[in-house]
Formats: sequence, structure tokens, C-alpha cells
Amino acid sequence: MRILFFIVAISAMVVFSLPAWASLPFYNPDMGYTIWLPKTWNVASDGDLERAESVGYPVPVGGEDSDWQAGYVSPSGGPVLLVEIEPGRRPLTPDISNFNRFIVRTLREAGGEGFHLRDATYFGEKKTLRIESEVRVRGRSLLSLHYVVYTRRGMLNFVGYVEPGDEKARAAIDKAVLSLYLDDAVRYEPR
Repeated sequence: MRILFFIVAISAMVVFSLPAWASLPFYNPDMGYTIWLPKTWNVASDGDLERAESVGYPVPVGGEDSDWQAGYVSPSGGPVLLVEIEPGRRPLTPDISNFNRFIVRTLREAGGEGFHLRDATYFGEKKTLRIESEVRVRGRSLLSLHYVVYTRRGMLNFVGYVEPGDEKARAAIDKAVLSLYLDDAVRYEPR
């Protein structure tokens, strides 16, 4: 019986620790969050962020004049996740709902060449709006995964770009941003 207990205990430890082995935490003290990304990803250098700004990646919320303050890149040169702060006040819950509807309606109406809205989902418990769209960057089609994370100090914009068929990168970015941990000073608390 004792051996069975140890086998079950060790199996449980292995199963529950696999996510920790599969990803690494990246803490950004300036922006107040911790994000878990695959082990192969790296923090983007200042040069990487400047190149991302010069490319002019289209951003559904915020336009093309983004000020990327952090980012994460895959060494394969594939997926990228960029982060910026949109400072402001802590929004009320009805304001978040109205703003989300406004964003989605505006994006649906705008559409046009180089941008196609695929999906928009709001995760209420995480105070996060996820916008999935197809964008064209320098003649190349990419899948844009944009997350608006509401905080006490405004919004954090996380924007990931992956190849349209790269489900592994898409899932990694989804998992990373939707399991984001915000510091107490930043975390949204309803009034």
C-alpha cells in the first residue's frame, strides 16, 4: 500500500510540474507583471523593439504609432509578442463593457484591405479582451493576437504575431497572456 502511495504521489508531482518545466517566468518590474513563455523564447532587445516599431505592425487598438516598451521573441525568428502601456485611470466595469463593444464594432466596420477581424472574446475574470485578426505586413499575411488587459493604471496591450498556420505559437501566446500575473499595485480591482 505504501509503494502505491509513493507511485501516485510521484506521478502527481510529474504531471503538475510539467507546465513549470515547459515554460519560464519573465518578470517586468517596470510594467508590473509576470508572464510565462516557452523556454525557447527570449526577452526582446531594445533593437528588436525599435525594428518592430519601424516595421509598423498594425495594432487594432492604438493604431500604428505604438511605443513598444517590452517584448518577447522566439529565436527561430517566428512568433513575437510585444507589450505597451496605455496609461489612464482604472475604468469602471460598465466602461470596460462599453469600450469593448466600441472596439469590436469599430474593427468590424473598418475591416478593409490588410485587416480582417476573426474573433473577439472578453475574459471577465481576467479583465482581458482578446482580439484575433488577420493582418498584412509588408505583403505578408500574419495572425495578430491582441490582448487588452485592464489594470488600475489604464491598459496593458499585448500583441502577438504568428504565422497563420502556427497553432503551437498561437496556443503559447494565448496561454502566456491569459495566465499573466499582475502585481498588486497594477491588478484591476472593481470599485
